[in-house]
This record gives sequence, C-alpha cells and structure tokens, in this order.
Amino acid sequence: MGKELPAYSIRIANTPEDIQRCMQIRKDVFIDEQGYDIRVETNDDDHRSAHFLLVLLKTDEAVGTIRLINESNQLGRFAILKQYRGQGLGVPLIQALHDHVREKGGKEVWCQSQAADPTQGGVDATGFYKRLGYVNKGEKYIKEGTVHQDMVYFIPH
Repeated sequence: MGKELPAYSIRIANTPEDIQRCMQIRKDVFIDEQGYDIRVETNDDDHRSAHFLLVLLKTDEAVGTIRLINESNQLGRFAILKQYRGQGLGVPLIQALHDHVREKGGKEVWCQSQAADPTQGGVDATGFYKRLGYVNKGEKYIKEGTVHQDMVYFIPH
C-alpha cells in the first residue's frame, strides 16, 4: 500500500497573496535550488496564465504550484517544494490543471519537460509525465542550457 497523501486543497490563485505564494515556491525551486536566472523564471506569460496553488490543510503551507498559459494550454513552472516531493502531491496538481482545461473545452495540454541527465546534475521529469499519459512530441533540445523534451497529453472527454 502506498503512503497516504497529506490533506491538501488546490485552487486557482486569484488573489495577490495566492499569486505571491506561487511565486515564492517557484523562487525556492527554480532559482534557489536549480539555479535558473530570475529573468528566465518570471516572464510575460505569468500575466496571461492560470496559476494553481496546492496548500496543506493542516498547516496552510503552500507547497506546490503549476502554471497554465491559457491560450496555448501549455503547462509550465510546475514545482513542489523539495521536502514534499515523492509524496504524490504532484499528480493531483496536474490533474486539477487537466480538469480545468477539460472544463474550458480544451483537447490537449503540452509542456516543455526537463529531460537532462540526472547523473550530470540535471532533472529528468519525462518519466513522471509519461506515467500520467503524456507522450513525447519531437526531439530533445536545449533551452536555457538544459535538455528539454516537448510532451503532450490528450484530454479524454
């Protein structure tokens, strides 16, 4: 039997406070932990995106976020704080995003997954996305100095 998930809620960040909580998670993961430049991590896409926030109910701690660029249905900026990874919290966060796209009539979601070699200090998230039903689209490429792989998920209706 798998480990039980902590109680959580997921919501679209509609208040300045919730947006700030999403941005703080992204800063902690992408800038502080992974070393991305803040000018790469935050961009104009933030203003035309839905930001999802995962909060632990017991402590009200914001521990995960994901962004959906609305017009292209591009998933991105998916981050779980390091101490909460491996607990299964990423799956419901992505499923909430899939449900949102389905509700607005979308047919697919795509992402630019990190696909770097973990033995070289990189992150390979493609296996995680494949377990959720994503498939590779095209060849691997370099983005911001890191290997990436475009992946797509077809929304069942």
